Amino acid sequence: FGFVYLKSEPAVHKIDLETLRLVKTISLKNYSCIPASMAYTHLSGYYFIECQAEDRSAPSSQLLIDSVSDAVIGPNPNISGRPFISPDGRFVVSVDKRRGKLQVQTVSFSGELRMSHEADVSIPLADLEFQPSFTEANQYVVMASSAQGSKLVFSNLASGRTKALENIKDPIPASSWPWGDANRVVVSSGVFGRYLVTSAAESLFVLDGKQSGPHCEV
Repeated sequence: FGFVYLKSEPAVHKIDLETLRLVKTISLKNYSCIPASMAYTHLSGYYFIECQAEDRSAPSSQLLIDSVSDAVIGPNPNISGRPFISPDGRFVVSVDKRRGKLQVQTVSFSGELRMSHEADVSIPLADLEFQPSFTEANQYVVMASSAQGSKLVFSNLASGRTKALENIKDPIPASSWPWGDANRVVVSSGVFGRYLVTSAAESLFVLDGKQSGPHCEV
């Protein structure tokens, strides 16, 4: 399925991607939620919906939807920001981009959602990407890029430890990037790759995930 949501409508439209027909419209009106982003994990069958914040300085809230029944379960308690799901579906990382805060939840194989930890990186964030851990089996490190300044952050999801990289040059200014709020995109080389790529204003940086450091600048 694919999902379409509009900038000012409290609803999500579920589309059959084979026929391109509308399957269902899931109303979020009872929660006054206008979707800003979505994520999905197959382990619990939850759709995570980030709701737009009325006040731009306030953190955005989240709703949970059951993917089987398309019923709204309710708020994701005490979680704010944009949801990102690890490739294996076991970790949900919610990013409060304005405050530079990461909230990590784990999903068990039986579908139980639990709070793991929070990490405060104290920089406005642009984007986030997952990298398989090279030291611990079935674990991940996330790399978060700054929307302002030259800092990048590696955070270990198992331990909560963070490492900051300085001097990776400034990103493209947000005012010059009208395609979204990720003015410093991060891309992984895949499940078996050790490298990531992120953008600066006039160059690309290749990062070594195994060393949690820069590899080269192009």
